[in-house]
Amino acid sequence: MTALRSAAESSFVDVLGALRLATASRHESAERAMPLAVATPTLVNYQQHLQVLHAWLAPLDAWLQRFDDGPQDPALLPPLARLALIERDLAHPALQGLKTGPGSRPRSAPPVEASQPLAALEAGAAWRWGACYVIEGSQLGGAVLLRRYAGTFAPHPLDYLSGDGNAPGPRWHAFVAAMRRAVHTPRDVDLACAGARAAFDRLIALLPDVAADHASAASRAVTA
Repeated sequence: MTALRSAAESSFVDVLGALRLATASRHESAERAMPLAVATPTLVNYQQHLQVLHAWLAPLDAWLQRFDDGPQDPALLPPLARLALIERDLAHPALQGLKTGPGSRPRSAPPVEASQPLAALEAGAAWRWGACYVIEGSQLGGAVLLRRYAGTFAPHPLDYLSGDGNAPGPRWHAFVAAMRRAVHTPRDVDLACAGARAAFDRLIALLPDVAADHASAASRAVTA
């Protein structure tokens, strides 16, 4: 019995630690290139931030809604209408009629490849746990931005950053606990890491500055 337990324990991999390690460079690159990452952000930057997130989340959300298992099991985690919150924030009067000015960093239209069809992607639950790790984690980052800019961007309510007034901590802890129960074998953890990297790569493709750097680094890795 002890030998069997030791064998089982040796095959267990902490998915959260593996995901953090697998996506660290992508996370840093994307965070550095998001529109709110300028020295003195304005509401123009917030508008651009929302536009990038909408372009990133819309195809992912539509694809993920095809499933009802894994992270899409409503019994594990209730759905969160992130796109509706983004659209509400974009429609707020404070963002209407804005013009690019000092302190803003205009973004070009998202490249076509950032919205490529998702039908061919790995659809297994472990892969989707990894992709959703990136999506759920983005809401934690939103809470940090809310604390930083709530006063600066007033009277805009920043509903997306606040999760419509719901603190992201409890949801994040529930997500991680469910993911750890579901994803713990080396193979499943590898699939989850692949899903997380793919989700970050789709976001990076929407950020022209970092997309070029990312492509260059990938090319160097292949030819090394």
